[in-house]
Amino acid sequence: MAFPYPPRNRARTVRQHRVALVAGLLLAAVVLTGCEDQPADGPVEAGCLPSGVAMSLAVGARANSPTPTLPALVEDLARSAARKHKGVSVVQVDGRADVDLEPQVFDSKAQNDRKYDKDLNQWLDGLRQWVATMRADEPEADVLKSLDVAAAQVGAGDTVVLMDSGLQTTAPLDFRTRGMLDADPTDVVEFLRRADALPDLTDRHVLLVGVGDTAPPQAELDVARRRHVVEIWTAVAKAGGATCVELRESPNGTRSGIDSPAVSVVPVAAPPTFTPCGETVLPDDGAVGFVPDSATFRDPAAARAALTKLVALLGQGGSTVELVGTTSSAGTEPGRLSLSRDRAEAVKTVLRELGVPQARISSKGVGDNWPSRRPDRGPNGELLPGPAAQNRSVVVRISCG
Repeated sequence: MAFPYPPRNRARTVRQHRVALVAGLLLAAVVLTGCEDQPADGPVEAGCLPSGVAMSLAVGARANSPTPTLPALVEDLARSAARKHKGVSVVQVDGRADVDLEPQVFDSKAQNDRKYDKDLNQWLDGLRQWVATMRADEPEADVLKSLDVAAAQVGAGDTVVLMDSGLQTTAPLDFRTRGMLDADPTDVVEFLRRADALPDLTDRHVLLVGVGDTAPPQAELDVARRRHVVEIWTAVAKAGGATCVELRESPNGTRSGIDSPAVSVVPVAAPPTFTPCGETVLPDDGAVGFVPDSATFRDPAAARAALTKLVALLGQGGSTVELVGTTSSAGTEPGRLSLSRDRAEAVKTVLRELGVPQARISSKGVGDNWPSRRPDRGPNGELLPGPAAQNRSVVVRISCG
């Protein structure tokens, strides 16, 4: 099937060029009564993802996210869908999130395997070209809506593919909100559930491609943050009813030739700068951050590297350091006190391993009872993931001798 859809008025020239380009590639694969003797479809090794089902691609051809390229796995799944005459559609990840390409169903009039394969390869070339020439139409990025729209293009048992950094810049999951980048996935899911904002992925299979990968001017995420963004979208997909979620790395690194329309940059916390004879807050969205509901560092190496700077500062004199663990208002008061104390102790343990004498370090936990805490409950009592993440910290207080 060719792609002879009329261009939208807001991007008429570009869309006409794309239609002509792709239609030329797909003329040999228009919908006809196909031959009965087509090649058999081999299984695609794709974890929990099925072969031969309809697919919908939510593609972030936008600023601050890598230029999209179809990974080999997505091509294999599209080929498998084509052989079974299942539709493949494309949804735009931008501020509006609408269908960029309606479902395309491949068929061929070929009477032999060689011609059939040629037609199929030509059809796949058209899909590649369509994705390669996509460009966002509206500013910002609404990944939640894009997933919802993509899921509506397919049915139960089919597959939704998200090819985007996952850094949404619109409400309700605006990663520009301080703390949202490292919010507890469980908190995010509950917040979206209460806002009735979870995408409806009921009985769909979901493939995440390149989630956490960014392009300038968006700052690159470290390994721990990329992993955490994946965890958030995995939790959102499962809460939305997805049968399973698979993950694949992006094949195109952080290259991007797309700079408009504009997408806001998501702030990424810089490594902590410790204040001599003063107070420094180690936020949970920084290098010294913890796995949700635990005193385990998300990235032990990064935490150790950050705390090495504190050790160097303490080594310059006879100063002492007090570590104060803090939490959000989630959970029970005893649980908050225990968790905050354990996180302060975890930082203390690293400092001792790095050579700071025990006599110069004290630690305590205060739960969510501390002067600088931010209100982290909404008007209906719901926990706000961003402010809640900001309240999870270890405060470093250095006293000079």
